[in-house]
Amino acid sequence: MCMYMDARSALVGAALGAAASVCVLRLLRPNSPPRGALRQHAPVDTAGVLATGKVAVIIGSGSGIGRCAALRCVALGMKVMLADIDVPDATSVQAECEAAGAPKGSVVVQRCDCRVEADVRAARDAAYAAFGAVHLLMNNAAMQSNNRCGPYEHPDRWKVILDTNLLGVYHGGLAFAPSMVEQAEPSVIVNTGSKQGITMPPGDTAYNVSKAGVKVLTEALQHQLRSTDGCRVNAFLLVPGCVNTMIRTRGDKWVEGAAFKPDRAKDEREYNGVVDRAYAAEKWRERGAWQPDQVIDELFGAIAAGTPFYVICADGETTRAMDDGRMQWAMDDLVFRRAPLSRWSEEYKAEYARVARGF
Repeated sequence: MCMYMDARSALVGAALGAAASVCVLRLLRPNSPPRGALRQHAPVDTAGVLATGKVAVIIGSGSGIGRCAALRCVALGMKVMLADIDVPDATSVQAECEAAGAPKGSVVVQRCDCRVEADVRAARDAAYAAFGAVHLLMNNAAMQSNNRCGPYEHPDRWKVILDTNLLGVYHGGLAFAPSMVEQAEPSVIVNTGSKQGITMPPGDTAYNVSKAGVKVLTEALQHQLRSTDGCRVNAFLLVPGCVNTMIRTRGDKWVEGAAFKPDRAKDEREYNGVVDRAYAAEKWRERGAWQPDQVIDELFGAIAAGTPFYVICADGETTRAMDDGRMQWAMDDLVFRRAPLSRWSEEYKAEYARVARGF
């Protein structure tokens, strides 16, 4: 009886607490619509996905977050396919995995241009031929122009960014999801999004659109998977913050071409001409960036726990409270019918600065 009363009291307390939170929010913002309970979703079934003998396919694995995911999978005793358009980079990661203890043949390299549907299907076929199953798929390949692709310019850049960042993710699900569902084993699909696909800072419009699309696509994917009878596959949206990877340098090389100055590179391998991973990591830490392995800590923690779907990573300069405040402000542009991207508008930027002090 006491245990029952304790449980009942806890439930009543939780309900009252949630109701009180909503009331406080409405008092603070009387024009806000009511909100549901402030709680995370229940865990999905991911038991044994990150375990010895299981198989990961990482599309976009030659550097950054994908590289660290591969090394972490190897540390867990998993088999890995490194799928990447840059075979030398992927081969280098394969060597790192083997040096870390991966048995020969347990980490394979597959050239894959995620923009090409046939390449992604070939990667699927090769993975199943080599390992017989896929338990973790990461759609991680991406390109950006570093704030040099506005809403009505550079159609060539738009095509590359959308084909890579959005259609590449779609191709991954198109090729792998049906086969993973048929396995009838707990499995996970991770799509890499971005905070820019949620808060939409001006400048790199094509990148923002692509990552907003990844968010929508991954939400729809998870909904369909959970609505499919007998399906044991789940999806997660990975949302990194500022992370020390190769994407900025590759974007500069792509956009600037022959004008690119190698001694200006600032990435995970070098920083202003100093080719040293440790030095580059320290310089990026000073700028507030996370290291890719910290992102993998968050992602693999969420997969192991089965929650949350939205794996939104902090970084060295942005707290969870700041992220939540910025996302809420962006959504409130719609709710309050404000100017779009009001955070950066002359009309609202002073108000945003005042409100943001509370984040």
